[in-house]
Amino acid sequence: MSVRLGPSALDLETLQIRTPRPSRRIDLHSIAFWLCCAYVVSQVYMVPVWLVGPSWSVWPSITDLVVALMFVCLFFVRRDRPNAGPEVRTIKRYLLVLAVCSVVSYLTLTLNLLGLKTVDVFSDKGQYFGLYQLYRFGQFLTVFWLVTRIDLDARRKVWLRRCIAFTFWASSASVLANYFGLIDTPMLAPQIPKDLGVAGPWAFYSLGVVGRPVGGISFHHAYPTVQLLVLSATYLCFLAAECVWLPSAILTCLWGCGLVSGSRAGFVAVCLFVAIVVLTRPRRLLALTVVVVFGALAWVYASADFASTLAPALDRQKSITTSYDEDGLAGRVEIWSDRVALLNENPAFWLTGTGFGSAAESGSNGHMLYLHITLEAGLVGCVIFLVFFQRVGVFLWRAAANGRIMCYATVALLVSAVSQETFYPVPALGHFCGMYLFSAAAILSTNRRVSHSRDELWKI
Repeated sequence: MSVRLGPSALDLETLQIRTPRPSRRIDLHSIAFWLCCAYVVSQVYMVPVWLVGPSWSVWPSITDLVVALMFVCLFFVRRDRPNAGPEVRTIKRYLLVLAVCSVVSYLTLTLNLLGLKTVDVFSDKGQYFGLYQLYRFGQFLTVFWLVTRIDLDARRKVWLRRCIAFTFWASSASVLANYFGLIDTPMLAPQIPKDLGVAGPWAFYSLGVVGRPVGGISFHHAYPTVQLLVLSATYLCFLAAECVWLPSAILTCLWGCGLVSGSRAGFVAVCLFVAIVVLTRPRRLLALTVVVVFGALAWVYASADFASTLAPALDRQKSITTSYDEDGLAGRVEIWSDRVALLNENPAFWLTGTGFGSAAESGSNGHMLYLHITLEAGLVGCVIFLVFFQRVGVFLWRAAANGRIMCYATVALLVSAVSQETFYPVPALGHFCGMYLFSAAAILSTNRRVSHSRDELWKI
């Protein structure tokens, strides 16, 4: 007896092997990567776009909004990238130590919760400035932590290099166009009110104060210079070692922007950085010489209006070598003497400082990074800070061949810090520390050379 198996007896569809469809899960690492790219691009325009907050210093810019998204993303991307080495973990530990010390200093000294301060507090500004600095510090930690949790493979590094290139050239263009009058300062920030009592120094944009805002980065002339220095160093680190003419153009543009920015300490850092990079790369010295010669010839044949426009910048930078008390250091010697005198009133302050953010209680900032750290965090905090940057410098030096360029930039910035608070969360320097930590994390991510295959550039 034969049994016939037909469609009516056996449903053939039940025998079909269906291949499962790929799950459409959200790639959180890709979202984190694009947020990092948005963070870099947002550095082009740092002026507040949303005039909300208790003070002008916390008015959010586009960068602040991006960092807020990065903070949210940080809770979902919890795994460090596979190529995050011991250097990154060491930097994380040092950053956590600095954060804990800052919080303890703010609570015990600035707010004086334990009654450790035996001298009178001149005002209550310290508690507000301390909160601001802790807020900025939290943003910097968010940026560094998120960068260390994404996999910066060769293709993503290419995209990141493109974002850094755009940010550097766009920021440089805004600085030069603003200085030479191609873009009026009020046009850069029409949303900022003209009242200094409301907008603080941001009002310099709407008032059109000559020489104060330079480009769309900050109201303070030191910020554009050091920002462009870090961007140029990061840009050079992501370029192939064989490139000669493009690095020369980057260094020339950086030097020109540093000249017209009006920041003498920043210009010294730029000159030192350019000199170190050029002397360590002889081929770039020849290319840079050619670029400078053609630039000088163009200047000679330029109109008299161009020379007269550049004269104020030249005169200001010439004052670097003049009187230190009145002109060259803009009265900083007197400020340093006052800050030291305050520390001498209570020798214990040399050890512990007066509290994180408390410098505003007794006058202006220290206008010297190391003195300012000693004033607020004591010699203990200053030693921890120096050890931290010693480790960062060593890690950058041991990185890939181009990684040493960021080490040179770090040295130049630390030298210029003798007359400004470069690596400190002060309002004048906004997200500079965050951008520096971003660059350091990206450079230390991997030693693999960036792929230049055109077919791979669009695959993320």
